[in-house]
Amino acid sequence: MRPTRRLPPWGSDVLIYAHRGYSAKYPENTLAAFQAALPYAEGIELDVQLSKDGRLVVIHDETVDRTTDGSGYVKDMTLRQIRLLSTESGERIPTLEEVLLLIESSDVTLNIELKTDRFDYDGIEYLTWLAVTEFKLEQRVVFSSFNPDTLIRLRDIAREARIAVLTVDGHPGLVDFIERIGAEAVHAQPEFIGTRDWMTLREQNRLIRLYTINDPNELPDMTGVDAIMTDEVERFQSRSHR
Repeated sequence: MRPTRRLPPWGSDVLIYAHRGYSAKYPENTLAAFQAALPYAEGIELDVQLSKDGRLVVIHDETVDRTTDGSGYVKDMTLRQIRLLSTESGERIPTLEEVLLLIESSDVTLNIELKTDRFDYDGIEYLTWLAVTEFKLEQRVVFSSFNPDTLIRLRDIAREARIAVLTVDGHPGLVDFIERIGAEAVHAQPEFIGTRDWMTLREQNRLIRLYTINDPNELPDMTGVDAIMTDEVERFQSRSHR
C-alpha cells in the first residue's frame, strides 16, 4: 500500500535525507534500511570505511562491535571476514557498490560520508570516486567528511565532485574553506542556524543541510534550510511513493 502524501509542516522545499537509511526501523547502514527509505526520501546518507583488503564497506563506526555480532576494527578485517558478520536481524554490512546498485534506478541523491575522522584510510577518496563513476552517478552523489584533508584530496582527484563540509555548529575558517574547495553545501547541527557563518553561506547561495532531526516538533526555523537528515524518515513524509 502506498503511503499517503502529506505536506510537511515546514513547506515543500526542504528535502528529506534518510540518515543511515530508515535507521529508526531497520538496522542502520544496511540494504534493508536503504530500500525502506526510498519511498519517503529525496536523499540517503551513509558512511564508508575501508577494509583491510581495500574494499569500501558501509558502516558508521570504526569497529563492528556496536552494530554486528563481531568485534574488531574494520581496518583490520578483510571483506570476507566482514561478510561473516550480521546484525541482530541477520542483515550484513554492505559494500558501497551494492548500495550504488540498489539506488541506481531510483532518483534519490546519495550522501557518502567518508569516515576518516579517526583513521585516515589511504586511497579512500580515489576508490570512492571510482566506484561512483563506474555507476555513472557523479551528479547524484554528494561527498562529505569532517576531515578537511579528505575533502581537499577528493577535490584534487575530481574537480566535478559534489562536496559538503561537515561541521557541528561552525568553526573558524569554515567559510573560507568551503570557498577554497568549492563545496556546494555545509552539513551541520541545528545550532548552526543563525550563526554568522550561516548568514554568509546563505548569501553565497550555499546549501544548508541539518542533521540529525527525528521529531518534527523539534524542528528549528527552517528558513534558509535546504534539507534535513533523519532516522525517522517516515515521520517526515515529503513525497509520494514512486
